[in-house]
Formats: sequence, C-alpha cells, structure tokens
Amino acid sequence: MIIDAHTHIGTLPGNPKKESLEENFALLLKEARENNVDHLVVIAGLGHSNDRTASILDVVSGHQNVHVIAGVNIAYSSEYLEQLEDWVKTKQIVGVKFYTGYQHFYPSDKRCAPIYDIALRHNIPVIFHSGDTLANYVKNPKVKYSHPLHIDEVAADYPDLKIVIAHMGNPWLVDCAELLYKNPNVYADISGLIVGEDLNTPYGELMKKRIKEMVDYIGPEHKLLYGTDYPVASMNAYLEFARSLELSPEGKDDLFFKNALRVFTI
Repeated sequence: MIIDAHTHIGTLPGNPKKESLEENFALLLKEARENNVDHLVVIAGLGHSNDRTASILDVVSGHQNVHVIAGVNIAYSSEYLEQLEDWVKTKQIVGVKFYTGYQHFYPSDKRCAPIYDIALRHNIPVIFHSGDTLANYVKNPKVKYSHPLHIDEVAADYPDLKIVIAHMGNPWLVDCAELLYKNPNVYADISGLIVGEDLNTPYGELMKKRIKEMVDYIGPEHKLLYGTDYPVASMNAYLEFARSLELSPEGKDDLFFKNALRVFTI
C-alpha cells in the first residue's frame, strides 16, 4: 500500500496547469492511478477564512480514497472554529495544518490552543509547515517562525496531541530528528525535499544522505511519513526518491503506509 500523506490541488510554474480546481484534481488522480498510490491526503492552502478548505471538500466529494487536511488561518472567528469542528465531527477532514512562517506566529501562540483542543477531542493530527518558506506564496514569509524546534513546546505540553512536521523542517533535519526521538507524539513527512524531477542531482543525493543520518539518529521506529508535496514534484520522481532511501523492508512499510495509518483515521 502507498499513502501520499502530503499533496495539494494546484499548480506551480513548470507543472501541468489547468484553469480550475476540478481539472487540477483530475491531474492529481491521474498521477496517483499511474503510480499505484492508494490513498491521497490533500492539504488545503492558506485561505482568508474556511473558503479554501470548503472548495477542496467540494471537489473531492465522493472519492473515498481522498482525505482532506484543513488549512488554518490563525486570524479566525468563533464561526470559523464551529465550522472546523463540524467538519471533524462529520469526518470530512482528517487533520489541520498551520502555516506559521507565512502568518508570523509560533506554535505556542495562544490562538492555536482552541484548535489543539478540537484535535485532541477528535483524535486528529495537527500538521505544521516547517522549514523553508516559498517567497512567492505570500508576501514576506519569515522562517524564524517555521523552525521545527518551536514545535517541541507544544509536543511537550500536549503529549496526547498527534503532530506532524511537514518537510522534516528542511534544512533543520537534525533538529527535526531530535523532536521525533524525544516526543512519542511527533511524526514528520518527507514531502517537498525534491523539486520537479531533480532526483539525481547533488542536492538529491544530499537529501538521501541527510535522511539516512536522521533515521540512524532516531532509530528503526523512524516515524516518517511518505508525502510528495505534489505538484512540487511528480509522483513518479518522488516514489523513485523514496524507494532509493536506505531503509529496511519494515522501515519502508512504515514510511509508505503504516505510520500514516497510525496518524490519520483513514
């Protein structure tokens, strides 16, 4: 089984581009079918309210192997929280994602607490965009807010809260490894480390080496999830990248689906 735990419905320069969410979703499904990916976890981007997540939910409706993560806007209203919890109760979303570096707040910000409480009540994970931030995604992103070490405070204060560090906090993979080693409730996905088809480049080889070092630090129970960050990279290229990692057969099973099943209710 393969679960892609970090995808998006959208386009970037150099990727196939269509005019609507429906057409871009069709491209995502096509890549998944061609590469024998069994489940997709689609992460909604950062909208002004719940509008982006609502649009994604409309598009994927009826696809039982497609699951949605709500994108959290930290400038929320009470109505926003009510809608978020309703989506969780009705199993329309399987997690929430925070964009700390893009909205300039730390994971320990008091505004996050009500959303952590929703996640705890319903046993869903919270995901943090971590590490590098795209300068062209929003104006003036700041990486100091997306350093993975800031997540440790939340992991320690909420030991029953399932947490996923997106992109392994790249370039701070060692710091991310320490959080996974220290905190039983923290996982990380390997998405977005390779861009486009850039697999066999010096940078691609560096990423393989760093992931091996990370796994050696954490131990066999590495708590890593497979994810592509599609459309940042094609599914074909990312599967080749993930399969080339120096993991045991059991470690690859954990990477490709078992850890995702431990994190998400899908």
